[in-house]
Amino acid sequence: MMGNMMDSNGVGMMGFGILGWVINIIVIGFTVYFATKLALKHYYDKK
Repeated sequence: MMGNMMDSNGVGMMGFGILGWVINIIVIGFTVYFATKLALKHYYDKK
């Protein structure tokens, strides 16, 4: 069981490079999207 956990952990760490990169892109995308949306909303409220 320990050997199996070590194997899956090793594979997980190797795959995490791409997965982490994709998650980062999505998180940054959502952050920028919501920040822009809120900024535009406040901008239009002032007008």
